[in-house]
Amino acid sequence: MERIHSLCLIEGSEDTGYPALYDIVSKYASRNYAVIYAVENDVAETVRHMSRRIDVETLVESGALTIVDRNVMYSVEKTNNLEGQAILDSWHSLMLKVKKRSNSDGILAIGSAETFFEHHVDPCKLVNYETIVGKKFHIPLEAICCYSANAFSRLSFGDLVAILNAHHSTIHTNNRYREWHPSKFIELARSGLDRALGHELSDLIFKTMKLCYRINDSHIISRPQILEDMLERIMGKKAADATMRYVKDEVRKSVAFS
Repeated sequence: MERIHSLCLIEGSEDTGYPALYDIVSKYASRNYAVIYAVENDVAETVRHMSRRIDVETLVESGALTIVDRNVMYSVEKTNNLEGQAILDSWHSLMLKVKKRSNSDGILAIGSAETFFEHHVDPCKLVNYETIVGKKFHIPLEAICCYSANAFSRLSFGDLVAILNAHHSTIHTNNRYREWHPSKFIELARSGLDRALGHELSDLIFKTMKLCYRINDSHIISRPQILEDMLERIMGKKAADATMRYVKDEVRKSVAFS
């Protein structure tokens, strides 16, 4: 089983549940994968929502599904205020127990980034966590990290792209996986600037960065924040902020669950 670390910009809410995620749970369980689900913060409500689409009781009894309260898996107290390695240690311990109990061919771990935002944790911790997910697990594993649209919108452009770059792919309807390439956001940035400023002015800004500041696409790919910094220098902060909203919206649309 290939180790894949994917990002899912989820639709729905904890009040109504996440049908698309429940379908993913069902799909992997049917393939003899053990699924650990730690997206919602009320296990009883999760079971109620999930039961509308899959046989939760049978999956749990067989060891094919383990449902964990999100705030337990991402415990601020037990993980030193959400330190990445401490969270991964918690995941790893649970995975080993699940693997032993289920005799599965692999494990699918579905987690959520919401706790980082609820506790206003330094975004650097979230970026660090996403960067190291999956790198130290010596078991067949696929990891899905879920973000709400609200959480996604609160990320700075640099952090947003860094998090995307830490993932192999994004997940879309009908369980489609779309591989993410760091170069993709140059295309999205150009599209966002085109929407905000028009193609001619957008093209002029990229030419100005290249000719006057010697900043080309490869520089922006290696350090995404440089785009926002350069727009502020060229346009001023207010205009740059307005323009970056269009760029972030292009990124959101590209990775949205659709």
